[in-house]
Amino acid sequence: MLRIFALLILLHLVLSGSGGYHKWVGIFAKESGIRDQKILSALQYKTLLEKIKPWDAKGYYVSDLKYGEGKWVAVMSRGDAIFSETIISSGRWGDFREKLKKAWRSGRYLIDLEYGMGRWVGVFSPDLRLKAQSYSSNSDIDKLEYLIEEGWENHYKVTEIAFGEDRWVLIFAKGSRLRNQRFERAASWEEACETMEDRWGRGQDIIELEYAKGEWLMLFAMHTGFENQRYSSRDRYEDFVNQARLLRKKGYYIVDLADGW
Repeated sequence: MLRIFALLILLHLVLSGSGGYHKWVGIFAKESGIRDQKILSALQYKTLLEKIKPWDAKGYYVSDLKYGEGKWVAVMSRGDAIFSETIISSGRWGDFREKLKKAWRSGRYLIDLEYGMGRWVGVFSPDLRLKAQSYSSNSDIDKLEYLIEEGWENHYKVTEIAFGEDRWVLIFAKGSRLRNQRFERAASWEEACETMEDRWGRGQDIIELEYAKGEWLMLFAMHTGFENQRYSSRDRYEDFVNQARLLRKKGYYIVDLADGW
């Protein structure tokens, strides 16, 4: 019994030192055009949609969706940007891909993409100043850098990275104000933090943070509109929500939400 207890203590120390616990991570910006935010959560996707409706009627829009620890989370924002949004979902990527193309044909562009509980969910809006969007999907993480660079060569900027059904999905856009994009990978949260600090020191902002299969993926750019950034992470969702509330009082708002290990 003493040996088991000692092993548990050792495991706790190792995980604490390596950042091995599950964590909720927010990328916050003080200059974002956002004036107010609400964080909503629900165990079921349809329940989350019901919670979104009253805030949508008050002029808030879904600026970020995330699925983690068995719950759906929506960040509702209100500010300088006013979006009219449509939320579209499908159970399989092949079906969602067709809905994605249909939305583009109707002049709606993807704001955010998330996968959870066997469901792809996309937030679309016609209010973005984009000329076109495209996608690329691949199950090999080592090919992402090549696909991203190929998009850059075709004058597209990467706006979204999502993982689901054992595939990485990249969303590209033309007409974005983003400049000087950079793609980075990190094998640990500590390494990801060092990468963010380094890129911020070079005048770049992070626009996308995603975790899957043991790696943190990050997209950086200039001219993002999300300046004076910082990150905050908490192991418990409730603690993260409380921290986000404190940061809002200081003028910081979530511009990207992630969860990982």
